[in-house]
Amino acid sequence: MKVDKENGNKFLFVYGTLMQDFSNPFSKKLKQKGIWRGKGSFPGQLFDLGSYPGAVYQPGATTHVQGEVWELTDFQKTITSLDHYEGIHDFNPEYVRQEVPVELENGETIHCRVYLFCQSVISFRLIAHGDYRKWLSETEQHL
Repeated sequence: MKVDKENGNKFLFVYGTLMQDFSNPFSKKLKQKGIWRGKGSFPGQLFDLGSYPGAVYQPGATTHVQGEVWELTDFQKTITSLDHYEGIHDFNPEYVRQEVPVELENGETIHCRVYLFCQSVISFRLIAHGDYRKWLSETEQHL
């Protein structure tokens, strides 16, 4: 999968409520305005924040955050809407949007934008395996 240099990087990595199988309006919007490119992961940690997760990117970590890669067909319009959903422009935001290297299942690495948790994680439970869907299943919660 090659990045279109003329149009820039249009890839988004999601690891929580924006993934397939979630039924919120923004997950549905992503399915309508994006092309699913497969599963992937990046080095870091995933935390249970209550009704959604938060990921921290840690280059060189031995743990990984699992998720999905989407290519946005109308990048600017879709990312503006998702920025609102993630609250990155709030006074004291929980998330920042950053570009990180994501390893796809086929071993290829691409740079994707991802919403990373930017608050203290000290009071939140670590999801050691880094897979939010699996975590919900293990804790008997629903998508």
